[in-house]
Amino acid sequence: MALRHRAHYLSEIGDLAGAVEVSEQLLADRLRVLGEDHPQVLTTRHNLANLRGRAGDAAGAAEALERLVPDMERVHGADFICTVLSRRAAVRWREEADGTSQGTE
Repeated sequence: MALRHRAHYLSEIGDLAGAVEVSEQLLADRLRVLGEDHPQVLTTRHNLANLRGRAGDAAGAAEALERLVPDMERVHGADFICTVLSRRAAVRWREEADGTSQGTE
């Protein structure tokens, strides 16, 4: 819980690199304790990918989300809101990484 709050705080004050680092620790802890298919792990992966994109690594964000979407579909189903949001975010970051962003979400 403390890591999640710390990552959020760092993101809010603009320390995106710090937020990414703390979120990576959070993901490692959640994976170890909860397992790779736990909904909190999937949400943490989604949030971490978006933080990477906001920190300037659009390609890394896109790749992480493109790996996440099949896991979201398997665990939650293709139409679950979190799956849909991850799919949209993957497209957004891929477009930004490729320089084809349309400015829509």
